[in-house]
Amino acid sequence: MGKILTKKKLISVAKAINNDERIDADIVNPFLDFKFQESSRFSQMMIKSAAALSFFFASVLVIFPEVRDYLIEVLPSNFELSDRIAKALDFVWGLVGKPVKKTHLMYHMPNIIIYAFGVAGVRQLWKKLNKNNWKDQVKDAQDKLGKMALEGIGRYNFAQGFSLLFVGDGDQIARGLVIDDPMLGATIADRRLHYTNLWGKYTSSEGEEEIYRVLELYNSKDAGEYVLFPVMDEHLFLPGPYDFDTAPHRVDIAVQRIRAYENEKGLENKRLIIVGDREQKSNFVTASKSGRIISQDDEISLRTIAEKYDNITVVDPTDTTLMKIISIADGRQILFRSSDHGVEKYSGEFYRRLSLLGYQPTKEENLTVGYDISDLETEHQVVSQKQSVYLPIILSRDIFDGLVKSHLREDSYIFVPHLIKAELQKLVAEQ
Repeated sequence: MGKILTKKKLISVAKAINNDERIDADIVNPFLDFKFQESSRFSQMMIKSAAALSFFFASVLVIFPEVRDYLIEVLPSNFELSDRIAKALDFVWGLVGKPVKKTHLMYHMPNIIIYAFGVAGVRQLWKKLNKNNWKDQVKDAQDKLGKMALEGIGRYNFAQGFSLLFVGDGDQIARGLVIDDPMLGATIADRRLHYTNLWGKYTSSEGEEEIYRVLELYNSKDAGEYVLFPVMDEHLFLPGPYDFDTAPHRVDIAVQRIRAYENEKGLENKRLIIVGDREQKSNFVTASKSGRIISQDDEISLRTIAEKYDNITVVDPTDTTLMKIISIADGRQILFRSSDHGVEKYSGEFYRRLSLLGYQPTKEENLTVGYDISDLETEHQVVSQKQSVYLPIILSRDIFDGLVKSHLREDSYIFVPHLIKAELQKLVAEQ
């Protein structure tokens, strides 16, 4: 159930927005979604009646002047207004339209009906007379907040210890985190994401000032951690050397700028979590006329970044997935099954990374792990059910949702985004 917004709360939030002050993050969606009640049936009937009566009197005054003259003649003398009262009415009509400039009440009747008896007219007249009407303030603030949310420039207060999620194309995991807990923190991206209004626009190519701006905008001094996602959804597990959303050297620059901002503001170095493959590298080469000059600074990876800066945690989807496989295997021989192209691309790296984790089988039984160029091939292997002990590794949300309905039972698969999301939730909870 959403927040119930009282008149007092609506006015308070509207005032803060119109004064460019921060508002609580949990009020953003309820405030944007708030709608005033529509007019009642009685009000609508009044509007229609007022319109009809006004049209009648206007017709009499303009189209049928003989009727007008007759009515003016037969009506009592008190329908003739004094100059003072006529001028007072003309002042009111001047606020919402044109003065009548007549003293007989007959000429004022259309305006009187619309603005005195017609609910819409009263509303319009009230707005003209009272420009600080609270409903208008709320509507103006809704428009302003909606524009800020669209452009990623809103100023929000989150609970102490919130997360700042720097998201690129690897936003499947971040999306899941935010959907599970909308108040987890602010999503920082270079484009608007459909699943949250609590986001800030940040373009990494625009330099140091841009990241300083977004960290200031989102009150990062109260944050608990930063989470960077230099990954791609379709390459979470066993990515190639260049299958990333953000290259390692760009991640290094981002971390360097965050730490510089903290140092400049006198803040402690907050935990910085990087979701990405620790084996991917950016390489820089120094060469002389006689050839390459080897340097320890030639290679930049998430591993070197974690060694270079304080309080860095790398969440490697490949390592996390392999550790899950090892847990499920429980000492069994691990076999790798894929299409012929998939085996050529992945099997060597699969066993190399497995060996780095020190896995040694202790049983004769086998566990077959399935992973392929795309999840479509893995889907076929699951549906065909030709492998008795088959553990599919799935990245695609659509493929997973289709398979889990009828072909997958609990603990018979690894859906990598869920696995990494659970790991991140654990890390954030620890913080």
